[in-house]
Amino acid sequence: MQKLIVVAFAALCLIGTSSLVLAEDAMKGETGNMKDEMKAEKDAMKGNMKANKEEMKGKKKEHTEKMKAKRHEMKDKMKAHKDAAKAKGGETKGAAPAAPAPMSATAPTAAP
Repeated sequence: MQKLIVVAFAALCLIGTSSLVLAEDAMKGETGNMKDEMKAEKDAMKGNMKANKEEMKGKKKEHTEKMKAKRHEMKDKMKAHKDAAKAKGGETKGAAPAAPAPMSATAPTAAP
């Protein structure tokens, strides 16, 4: 009877440890799957962030180019305006200046 109890106890110990080993293997498998899923999610997030960054970079570059074009347009307008003013000034310099009116004629006379 003691031998039977010892054998049963040994069998129980072996089954118990083997079930723990099996449970540990199952947990490792699940943990591995979870790690793979998390890594896939992380990679997807990195891809999205990279795409957003590139999109923002493109928008910023487009805005910068637009502002440069606007600045150059304004410079060209100012240059054209200055050239027109110079041309107008040159025309008036070429003409004879009008004689200034005498001060006494324009000033009211004061009574003594």
